[in-house]
Amino acid sequence: MRMKRYAGLLINALACLILVMLGNAMSPGPGVSSGNGNPAILLLIPLSILFLVLVNQWIQLLKKVKMGLSVSSFLIIALAGYIIAGYAYQLYRLDIYRKIQAVAFKARYGEVDWAHIESITTGILSIHMNNQFFNWNTYFMMIAFSLMLCFVYKLIQGILYRRQGATAKK
Repeated sequence: MRMKRYAGLLINALACLILVMLGNAMSPGPGVSSGNGNPAILLLIPLSILFLVLVNQWIQLLKKVKMGLSVSSFLIIALAGYIIAGYAYQLYRLDIYRKIQAVAFKARYGEVDWAHIESITTGILSIHMNNQFFNWNTYFMMIAFSLMLCFVYKLIQGILYRRQGATAKK
């Protein structure tokens, strides 16, 4: 039974990775104009569903693992720190990506239109942002967030269990 849970978790994580890399592949090259719309946004629907399943899979896998409130708290803080660091890294990569876009526009059009570069590298609707939202870093941030939600669930469960135990002793 436990092996099935591991296999299910691995298959789900692999499916998420494939969808993330597919979204990444939908990015046009720097300096290239794109069509209307961003089809990669549609990947957010199956990714959201798979994410919720992933959280549930972590909870089921770690259901019988006993851990103290301090361990759960530490893991939540560590994972939150990782996610914050990943977000900071993405902001750094976005700045680099904008500079790459500027070099490509300069080579293609002879000048840099920073207003245009800012407009195509802002928000999830721009197809130029797919490589910023769908990449290895964001994939691992998603896995970390799913684990963090699992540990938050376990922490709340532990707190409620303690309260019930304290109430039962009175």
